[in-house]
Amino acid sequence: MAAKPFAARHSWDSWFWALFIATSWLVVLIGFAPPVEARFTGKADYAAPPILVLHVFVYTGWLVLLTLQAALVAGRRVDWHRQLGILGIGLAVLVPVTGMASEVISQRFYAASDPENVRFFVIPVMMAAGFTVFAALAIAGRRDPAFHKRAMYLATAFIVTGPYARTWGEALEGLVGSGPLGSAAHWLTGLNLMLAALVGYDLVTRGLVHPLVRRALIWIMPLQVAVIWIWYSDWWPGLVRGLLGIAA
Repeated sequence: MAAKPFAARHSWDSWFWALFIATSWLVVLIGFAPPVEARFTGKADYAAPPILVLHVFVYTGWLVLLTLQAALVAGRRVDWHRQLGILGIGLAVLVPVTGMASEVISQRFYAASDPENVRFFVIPVMMAAGFTVFAALAIAGRRDPAFHKRAMYLATAFIVTGPYARTWGEALEGLVGSGPLGSAAHWLTGLNLMLAALVGYDLVTRGLVHPLVRRALIWIMPLQVAVIWIWYSDWWPGLVRGLLGIAA
């Protein structure tokens, strides 16, 4: 029996994307409001280097581009969507590069007062790696609308994980408790909710999960286990300090 074909489009798609993008903007605004306020009121822990300022604009630019691209598709302006997509290639490179560079600066600053903070470095590494993989897949598969949209969703989900954690992470960790499970609840719940939403949407609207999403889950779930294991391993802090030039 031939495999059931996956419909490229469903009448609810524009609404699903609108909800995903609106929710992403909301958690970014809520999650990053405190540090942005501290930055503009002169209460930030350290002066913002140029790369951090650039990262803020690049990160925001990705969400703006995602919003515009979804609006163009909903408005049947696929020609403009494809032309604007060229900008996405540059942003796809800059998002992880500026993000990791900013995190390196942050780690070097906080390590002076909290040597254990270097354990957290595995989280931005995971987010940058996940974004890079799926952004590259989105670019490579841009001629396949269903594939492209889901790759873009997954890429964005990885970099919105941080704002989700900033929004409710501490509260969740307080409920679960400290340790590996608490850290997982703090930093990975947002990503898992977004994955569940995509899987659920595919099942409701198509009766099956897109092959890209199925394959992604095969390695994303073990990746999360590996991330928490690395966080609590004995060798990780020393490796991070060595890579980032942080004194023990």
